[in-house]
Amino acid sequence: MKFILPVALFFLIIAVCELVYSLFVKPDTRTINKVVERYSTGPRGKDELDILYYRKFSDIKLLDRMLSTIPAVRALDALMQQGGVSTLASVFLLSTLTAGAGLLLICTSLQLILPLSILITGAGMVLPFLYLLYKRKQRRSAFETLFPDALDLMGYSLKAGHSILASFKMVAEEIAAPVGEEFNRVVEEINFGRDLDSSLRNFSNRVDSPELRFFVTSVIIQHETGGNLVEMLQRISEVIRRKFRFREKVKTLSAEGKLSAIILVALPFLIATAIIALNPGYIMVLVSDPIGPYAIAIALTMMAIGSFIMYKLVQLDM
Repeated sequence: MKFILPVALFFLIIAVCELVYSLFVKPDTRTINKVVERYSTGPRGKDELDILYYRKFSDIKLLDRMLSTIPAVRALDALMQQGGVSTLASVFLLSTLTAGAGLLLICTSLQLILPLSILITGAGMVLPFLYLLYKRKQRRSAFETLFPDALDLMGYSLKAGHSILASFKMVAEEIAAPVGEEFNRVVEEINFGRDLDSSLRNFSNRVDSPELRFFVTSVIIQHETGGNLVEMLQRISEVIRRKFRFREKVKTLSAEGKLSAIILVALPFLIATAIIALNPGYIMVLVSDPIGPYAIAIALTMMAIGSFIMYKLVQLDM
């Protein structure tokens, strides 16, 4: 255990320094400024930038190049886009490492056993990623709630004789976020020269919604083969609304199972808190006895597995 303290302290100092630099010492490296400079001073061959396709992972050029070669970082960046988190991937990773190093230092100072320290540190580092999953789910739910209204508005616009790009722009102006801002981004990409098919596919990747993928696939096929786009939008909107009504019914029927899971997970912690308040010496055996920390680690692991199983039981993939 002696080597853990200096190692954790070393990584904590490095992570904090990098995090402070990323948050407060930001040079003007925005892509839009470089594009403006390129067009005002003339092209520079290999140094030309693409305002639509380049996505930055860090303000530090060397770190940005390193992170861009790691598939896991790209997947993390895609998850952050789907959750609407505007923080750079490097800042998120540094914040996670800082939290992990800090928890490891606390566990070492409390002289906890190594398995329990690793378990607590790992749980603390997993929480930010669970937060991203929560943000993605929350944003997707907000998107899907407004999406049928956006499809109806597009249908009215097309009936009035407007182009599909004009209908996208109308949705961007009239529908609230996140639907409006995402359609506005599609309009901007098309205006900058990107074709409709790739803009819609990129749109689908940013939101991660089955309903949106269905819409994107239908529009791309209609764009290539022709057909009545207004009727297609009306049918998609009707199907999505029926699906939402069925989903709400499923939530109602599964509410009892979810409540049971919450009670079963919270019950051990509530009982432990009550015992600590009434008779602290009775439960301190878990800390003082050599087997106690192992028992805590095993119990937490089994609770995590049980919670995952109960979560999957009340989920319905639609």
